[in-house]
Amino acid sequence: MKPGAFLLVAAVGLMVIGPARAQEDAPVLVSTGWLAEHLDDENVVILQVAMAHSGAPEAFIPGARLIDYHGVEREVDGLSVELPPVEALVDLFRRAGVADESHVILYGTNPAHLAARVFMTLEYLGHRGKTSVLDGGLERWQQEGRPTVREAGEGPRGTFTARVRGDVLISADEIAERLDDPLFTLIDARPADQYASGFIPGAYNLFWEELLVSEEEPRLQDRVAAEARFREAGARRDGVVVNYCQIGMRASYTYLITRHLGYDARFYDGSWNEWSRRSELPREAK
Repeated sequence: MKPGAFLLVAAVGLMVIGPARAQEDAPVLVSTGWLAEHLDDENVVILQVAMAHSGAPEAFIPGARLIDYHGVEREVDGLSVELPPVEALVDLFRRAGVADESHVILYGTNPAHLAARVFMTLEYLGHRGKTSVLDGGLERWQQEGRPTVREAGEGPRGTFTARVRGDVLISADEIAERLDDPLFTLIDARPADQYASGFIPGAYNLFWEELLVSEEEPRLQDRVAAEARFREAGARRDGVVVNYCQIGMRASYTYLITRHLGYDARFYDGSWNEWSRRSELPREAK
């Protein structure tokens, strides 16, 4: 979808909006302490993100409903992790109890990019300013001795309406047009060996796990250090930061942190999987 798209209304309650910003009241990241104080807030909807094929989780934050990570990805033309149709996404979040006024709190267990992918999806659907991720996920919650339950929460179906934003996803062609733009920063979230084998020209390698305290404690290690890495990458407050990886999973976390740091973020869902297949697109290697 091009950033200039303005208005389209469909039967599923879909509205397409352009880059105008909604009011952003909710923080991108919330702490375990914050969530503990707001567990019973009427408008808070807590969603635990998990992979259904791995089996049901054994612990939940009280009141949290379960959402399947595979509901926000599908295979399209050989690209293994692409967003499903808007109609399917609307149904997914309605079944999870999300309404337009909900403040959605997302969390999961390792890897931390699972919840981040759902965050990006909700931003794409227009729920920006009303979606947060629990920094540190269930691991941090349990390390602090906070209560858990064995079953997911249940509740009524939500009334969520998609208002698709034109300033979240970006296409390969749009990236190719701006490779020489100094206001355009590319973040490659893959490990160094994958990056070295081939990357989009000008992309800065920031392996997403380097932003975490550790695998056992999957929370942002230090905001100051993260800001330094983004400045080193060339990120500017008056520019755009594009996040990509191999297939569009791990870059979800760098997208999350890009938003947390206050940059104008984009997500390239096709990522290197798509870019490397197109012989007409330039590439570099170490």
